Amino acid sequence: MSGLALAGMSIPGFTSALAPGRDIAPLSLFSVLYDNGFPPSAAFGAAAGQHGYATHDIDGDVTEFWMNHLAARWRHEPVAIAGLTHASALFVLERMGWDHGLRVIFRAQHRSQGNGRIEHQLTGPAVMLNAFEKAASEHPGLGACVAGMLSRCYRPEQTPSTLAITARPRPGLDAVPNPAPLVSWVIAPRPSSASARNAFATVERTV
Repeated sequence: MSGLALAGMSIPGFTSALAPGRDIAPLSLFSVLYDNGFPPSAAFGAAAGQHGYATHDIDGDVTEFWMNHLAARWRHEPVAIAGLTHASALFVLERMGWDHGLRVIFRAQHRSQGNGRIEHQLTGPAVMLNAFEKAASEHPGLGACVAGMLSRCYRPEQTPSTLAITARPRPGLDAVPNPAPLVSWVIAPRPSSASARNAFATVERTV
């Protein structure tokens, strides 16, 4: 990794938290959402499909997905979903999830800084933050980076952490400016009261 810069508090075991254990399977995702109106999100949908996830293009509006796919399923079972979308889509789904015992267990804002750099602000399990950082350091596009991280998506049994990454300019990747920041996220059944007692720490890095 080049250009590594650290600030803030270190997270105990952060760099070694690559997986919670061999006997724990990744979180099963009912659907992965993307929006073809945003090139990085469209690339995410394509990459997630190649990884074997069921994908759905919300096309700027979650109404159809909610009415025809998710509402009935959540009434039956609080299944997990993930996405790389506009923040408004997450806002709607997060609040719908509250009524069905689900919460956002991972959230990352991806903001263009206007100089070819992208700032990523992540909150969630350290295993997912590590996976994202590794992918970002290898300079993939944002969509492929988030899609690859989904295989490291586990139930929130460990203390959530925060990570700030500034990705250096990458010619030809994510070059189209977005009118608004995109958000990657995972909504899953809320953690138990024991695991919900969070202690946050912050790490900032440049890759």
